[in-house]
Amino acid sequence: MRKELKKLKPVRDKGSPHPGLLLQRYLCENATGDGGNPAEKRAILQAAITAATNDDVRNLYRAAFDRWSALLPSEPAPVDLTTMGRLIVGLGSENVLETGIRLHHTYGMPMIPGSALKGLAAHYCDQVWGPTDEKFRRDCGVFHQLLFGTTDESGCIAFHDSWLTPDSRKPLVLDVMTPHHPKWLDGSVPPTDFDSPVPVPFLSATGTFRVAVSWHGPTSDKAKNWAELALSLLCDALYDWGAGGKTSSGYGRFDREKSEAARKDQEEKKARLRREQEEQAKLAAMSPIERNIKEFLDSHPDKKAKDYIKLLKELEKADGRFQTHEDRRAVAVLVKSGMQADKVWKEKDPHGKRKKLIEGILGE
Repeated sequence: MRKELKKLKPVRDKGSPHPGLLLQRYLCENATGDGGNPAEKRAILQAAITAATNDDVRNLYRAAFDRWSALLPSEPAPVDLTTMGRLIVGLGSENVLETGIRLHHTYGMPMIPGSALKGLAAHYCDQVWGPTDEKFRRDCGVFHQLLFGTTDESGCIAFHDSWLTPDSRKPLVLDVMTPHHPKWLDGSVPPTDFDSPVPVPFLSATGTFRVAVSWHGPTSDKAKNWAELALSLLCDALYDWGAGGKTSSGYGRFDREKSEAARKDQEEKKARLRREQEEQAKLAAMSPIERNIKEFLDSHPDKKAKDYIKLLKELEKADGRFQTHEDRRAVAVLVKSGMQADKVWKEKDPHGKRKKLIEGILGE
C-alpha cells in the first residue's frame, strides 16, 4: 500500500488544478497522529494554496462566477463584502487532515453556504435586532417566521451561497493554531505549565465574497422591502459577528468600511453606465445636424462660454464647421433663441451686428 501511495507524489508535485481534489485525494502518506508526518500535511496544504492561484483555475472560475452572478436577483442588488482578516468555514468537518475547509465542489474555491448565512442571520436577528427594537420585540415571532420560516414551513427569504470574487488575490492562506494543553482537551489530565504546544497547520480564506438574498414568498408589494431588510440584517451579522469558525478569535468578520466603499463604487459605476446608455439613446434619436452641434459643443475648449456664443462665433468663420445652408439655419435658430433668452437680441452694437448675421441666415 505504501508503494502505491508513493506513486501519487509526482502527480501532486506537478500541480493538480483543483485545491479540493488535492486535499481529498492526494495525501501520499499519513500526516496526522503519532506516526504522522507533519511535513506531508504542510506539503499538501501548500499545494492547495498554489493550485488556487493557478491561471487556468482562475480563468475557469471567473467564467463560472460570471455565469452564476448573472443569475442572482437584481433587487436587492448583491453586495461584495471583504474579509477583515481570515475566514474559515468548515473547520470541524470530517477530514483526514484533522482540519477542514469548505470549498466549492466543482471549482475548488472558498465559499460560504447559504444555509450557514441563513443560520447566522436568524441568530443575529433574534439576539441583536429583536431585544433592541420594541416593535420588533412585540412582533418578533411573526417577523422571524416570515423571514426564516420554521421547521415545518420555509421562510420567504432565500439566502444564496456566497462565492469568492475572482479578483481576490489570495483565496487560500496557510494558518496555524497551537493548542497548549492537548491532553487536557481530551480529558485525560489537568492542564499544567509543562505541556508542550502542538502546532496544527490549516487553511483559511481571504478576499471578497458576493452576498445575495432574494424573495421567494407570495407576490407582494412589500417583497422588495423585506428582501432589503434581510440583506441589511445579514450584512450587519457578518460585520459584527462574522461567519464560520473561530469567530471568538477574530476570524470571519467582514470590513464594514471597505464593503461600504465598494458598494458606493459599484453604485457609481452603475449610475455612470446608465447615464452613458441614456446619452447613447439620445444621440441615436437625434438628427445628423443635432448630433453635429452636440459634438461641437462637447469638444469646444472654452467650457465657460455660453453655447449660443460658441455657435455664433463658429457661424462668423468663413471656414467654420457649419457650411451647408440647412446646417447654418439650424444653428442660427439656436443662436437666436439664446440671444433672446439673454435679452441681447438688439439692434445696437455689438449685438446689432450679430442680429443682422442671424437674420440674414434665417432670411428674415
